[in-house]
Amino acid sequence: MEKEKQKRAMLAGIAAMALFMIGDWLLDVKGSGNKEVGLFVNSNWSAMSMWRFEVSILLAAAAMPLYWIALKELRHIVTDACSRNPKGHALAMKRLFDFSSAAGLISVLFIHIMCCLLPIIFKTSYGMGSTFEQAADVTNQVGMYILLPFMIYYLVMDIGMSVVMVYLILTRRFALPKWMACFHPVGGLVLCEIFAAIPVVWCNDVSVAFESMGHLLMFVAGYVLLQQFDKIKTIIYSTYK
Repeated sequence: MEKEKQKRAMLAGIAAMALFMIGDWLLDVKGSGNKEVGLFVNSNWSAMSMWRFEVSILLAAAAMPLYWIALKELRHIVTDACSRNPKGHALAMKRLFDFSSAAGLISVLFIHIMCCLLPIIFKTSYGMGSTFEQAADVTNQVGMYILLPFMIYYLVMDIGMSVVMVYLILTRRFALPKWMACFHPVGGLVLCEIFAAIPVVWCNDVSVAFESMGHLLMFVAGYVLLQQFDKIKTIIYSTYK
């Protein structure tokens, strides 16, 4: 019964990150000819419809309860795997996952909303009569105010959970194929950078959701792990029946 609950939670996490991926595409698919203006502003924001950023925020807000349900159960799964075989760095990895997943629960919605608010601030300023340069300057200044907490939470969340997932899979505490050690947020970011380096517009467009896809794959790994548990249980039951 507990495992069924955890599997439903992993499916909730997959659904949550699918919503985040759609939100990422609405936010970040800027089309050809886009140029970065300063640290935060993109030149194509002026041509993008405001509804895209608004819907992106709503999708992230809808995804958060599902993300919370999934991450809470994944923490239990990680704790169980580390407690059953506490040798080496397992207990430290358990604490790291607790810490980084807490950072994720606190920050995911904040990070996504701030990414959406920056183009909203730019378009609002630009639409009220500011020049492009003035609107870009205001937006870049606002971005600088939130840069430090943004990056700290972002890096702690993504790197922390990714390190733990790699560790658990490579040390066989998670009974998953070793190639699945790339199923984590940083794995998605690496794939994003690879696609972004390809000089084809659609590659750049599709890659903007790969960080969220990395989180999605982390929950896929959790679901596959639970399925593996069911298979092992069935084999044991059949053997000793």
